[in-house]
Amino acid sequence: MSEPLIIWLPEDLDDAWAWYRSADQQGWAGDDADRKALGSVGGNRCHIVCPGTWFRTFPHSLPDMKLSERVSAAGYAIEEKLAAPLDEQHIVLGTGDDQRVGVIERAKMEAVFARLDELGLTPSQVTAEFEAFGGTGELRRAWNRSIQPGPMGYSLDETAEGDNPLSLMPDMNFDGALNFASGDFVRRAARMPGAGSFMPLAASLAVAGLAWLVWQGATARSLNAQTADLKAEAAQLYSNATGKTVDNPAASLTRELRRSGNAPSDFMSLSAGFFEGLKQIDGVYIETLRFNKDRNELNLKIIYPDFNTATRLEQVFAGMGGQFQTGAVREQNGELIGEGTYSLGGGS
Repeated sequence: MSEPLIIWLPEDLDDAWAWYRSADQQGWAGDDADRKALGSVGGNRCHIVCPGTWFRTFPHSLPDMKLSERVSAAGYAIEEKLAAPLDEQHIVLGTGDDQRVGVIERAKMEAVFARLDELGLTPSQVTAEFEAFGGTGELRRAWNRSIQPGPMGYSLDETAEGDNPLSLMPDMNFDGALNFASGDFVRRAARMPGAGSFMPLAASLAVAGLAWLVWQGATARSLNAQTADLKAEAAQLYSNATGKTVDNPAASLTRELRRSGNAPSDFMSLSAGFFEGLKQIDGVYIETLRFNKDRNELNLKIIYPDFNTATRLEQVFAGMGGQFQTGAVREQNGELIGEGTYSLGGGS
């Protein structure tokens, strides 16, 4: 696996950014032209390391519940310690046995992501600098800050400039670090469903289904914009396939196909059942979705939050009368990827 592109941000985002991929690929991006060029270094994907003074970390002990409920409970638990409105904070939780709550002002994250979006850079991870050095290592000084690494680490402002950040970046290790690229700060490359057996009109319905999934799972701040974008894509697909312009392509397509007697009921039933089951598990993302007409099944490429989720999906769909079969889950560019198929009639 190739090494990720790491970008270490300064306090002022207009200052030069330090970037590192290997001993032979490193340097400073002093202006937006240099920063846009970083996309060719990391394939537009990168790990973003932010000043540790932007973050606060707290221990927590929360009951076993859905992720969205745990985030809300964690926010209320630390509200008094924050001395700031919860709706102005971006909160993340550790996974598994990691009982930590990480907090950063939403305004900080929005400013970072606004620049990254402009530059065409897609962060797979956003991390506090004190977590970017792995465990409880030695104190480091850079960017006019002292940095105490560790899961409950911190950064403090200093008058001394410290070491050249590039000299410290080879030591970065993101194992176990809280990833703040979550919720409405997740960025994924937009991909349309493939061609072949995936009929053009069925693609319109698939995009509408994905829009519905986003509607169910996205956070309030990104909800309207993401859904509008996906609906627009579905409308364009419908227009390309039929030469007609409509406000609701999914509904129009369904009516027309029913009148013609060729309604793809299998596809619609599969899609409805799949997205209904998917609502029950947090953190699952659909990278690609295709309809195999001959086998009457959905073919999927899925990004999982952890290795156990594939098994949980199989159990959920079996309980609903469906059948979800997954291949081996593998790590790729810091994400857990797996292919799967979904069909009806496989449950008990």
